[in-house]
Amino acid sequence: TNLSNNCFQDLKDDMIQTLIEKGYRMIFSNYDQLYLDCGFSAWVGEGNNWCNPYKGWQTIYSFDPEKAVKRRGFELTPEIKKLLVGGEVPIWTEQVDSMSVEARLYPRASALAERLWSNPREGWYEAEQRMLAQRLRLTHRGVMADKLQPEWCLQNESQCYGKDDNPLENRPARPRKVDE
Repeated sequence: TNLSNNCFQDLKDDMIQTLIEKGYRMIFSNYDQLYLDCGFSAWVGEGNNWCNPYKGWQTIYSFDPEKAVKRRGFELTPEIKKLLVGGEVPIWTEQVDSMSVEARLYPRASALAERLWSNPREGWYEAEQRMLAQRLRLTHRGVMADKLQPEWCLQNESQCYGKDDNPLENRPARPRKVDE
């Protein structure tokens, strides 16, 4: 079985096209959306690390291997879908240890898990309450999951956004069906 776990520099990398053309199965691990190490200071020298900015759960949730393949000009046939095995959220240990690993992993790893298991067509905003609930489940089990937003927002669903920055308020109206 041809299996490739290539570390693409980003989803524009030409390697994706090459692997599809050669029939390799792929596990995505691209730094532009999935690296959990990004957004912290440099571990050697000063300044920021090489893969800034920080990848929040919304960025990770928006990763879609099928869209990445379509952007490369491929039609998403059943044969090509079989090549898209999954993805991973890498974390390297030069800037993480046993005291910080859980907060770096969770709940951002949960965002990729939902995306890859169910590949919902909705965006991060519709998934936000599920992510907040997942984070709460993790902390109740003793996992030191990173905080996503103020507690008030969890208690007052849909009230954390003003009209101008609410993703659902600012998208075009859905066309109505004739029978609505």
